[in-house]
Amino acid sequence: MTRRRGLCPKIPKAYPLKLNKLLRKNGTVPFGDSPYFSPLKSNRLRTVSLLIVLALCLPAFATDQPSEFRPAKVRDISDRSYEPAVIQLLDSAKESIVMSMYLIKADESGPVYLLVKDLEEALDRGVSVEIYLNTHPMPDMPPVDLTTQPFKTIIDKGAKIYKFTPNVRMHDKLIIVDNRYVVDGSVNWSVSAIKSNYESAVLIDSPELAKDKLIRLRNFPLEGHEKKDERPDRPEAFKPLPAGAMVEVPSELMNNRSYMPAMHASSADQDMTTYLLLSAESVRTGKREFFVPLEELSAILGVRPKWTTTEMRQQAMGELRTLDARYKLIDANFSHSKDAWVKMRELPGETFKVSGDFFDPERLARMSLSAKFVYLMKALLESEGKSIGSIRVSDLARRFGVSRSSIRAGLKELGGGG
Repeated sequence: MTRRRGLCPKIPKAYPLKLNKLLRKNGTVPFGDSPYFSPLKSNRLRTVSLLIVLALCLPAFATDQPSEFRPAKVRDISDRSYEPAVIQLLDSAKESIVMSMYLIKADESGPVYLLVKDLEEALDRGVSVEIYLNTHPMPDMPPVDLTTQPFKTIIDKGAKIYKFTPNVRMHDKLIIVDNRYVVDGSVNWSVSAIKSNYESAVLIDSPELAKDKLIRLRNFPLEGHEKKDERPDRPEAFKPLPAGAMVEVPSELMNNRSYMPAMHASSADQDMTTYLLLSAESVRTGKREFFVPLEELSAILGVRPKWTTTEMRQQAMGELRTLDARYKLIDANFSHSKDAWVKMRELPGETFKVSGDFFDPERLARMSLSAKFVYLMKALLESEGKSIGSIRVSDLARRFGVSRSSIRAGLKELGGGG
């Protein structure tokens, strides 16, 4: 993530010089022995000067600098080590290959042509391939022609290629494989870069870093989509599950009063709905980690009149942060974009099955908090060989930590038993 260009980078040149002139009138000048700065005669002025600079500078850093280092295993693949390392990586890809490249020169023969053929072979194995391409080349460099081989073949086989908007230059040489392995460095996909140049590159094993890089790609301005809300590379989330699908729900969610009972006690309907939507999304995608479009999530939870898209995203981010920080049910990663990266945490113990129909976004939005809770209660009891109708409401209230009136209200909404 690049540092936001703001006031801070201008401070060493512009602001201190003006401050210097101002303080010289009082017979004092700012810090240092450089041509810009001389020793202060007043400690108080020194402190004030420093605080002013820091107050202007730090917000830019605090907003855009990465919040923490990522754990990783790193291997140097510079120079002639790059090609064999990338070949091995592409050949072993199991789920996904995502690339953002300044230059891909896939000539009729040579190493780049063969690397693109490796992408073709990955597609044949069922691996998804996404490529973000620069469209603002040097003046003497023609733009990439996607109708030529081997690009046409990989596109025909399902590769998704997104062009960067032409008014901005993208200079990446980045590969992300299986949401885990990251190749980053100076190596373009050109014969000279791979076979002749001295080029620095590293192979990094870090799922956390891979997430950061993937979320960054969601911010890229794409050709033809600069002013549109929808982008072709955004995930389609929260679709109804296939007919007959079942969702395995951890019993701990209902038995542990820190989870669903706590949400019910706090009247946290949106917290419960959000977690149920994420559970269904995990089943639909077949993954425990996935992108979540923030506006779509906010729309399901309920959009207030005149809400801006920023306010919608803030609502969705707030729900995800609550599930992460308060309930410890997910890990959420944000990059101030339209999407979040979510990982479902595993809970101990057994699970019980719930019909996929229950998780339909429209149905969840219509149901009350009590009805959702009672529906899950009923499914858990059935997994234990019990009928909710055979148990006294007072006993249910004691076991699950909710009021008898809430259980009766949920039963009534569900038609007596769900």
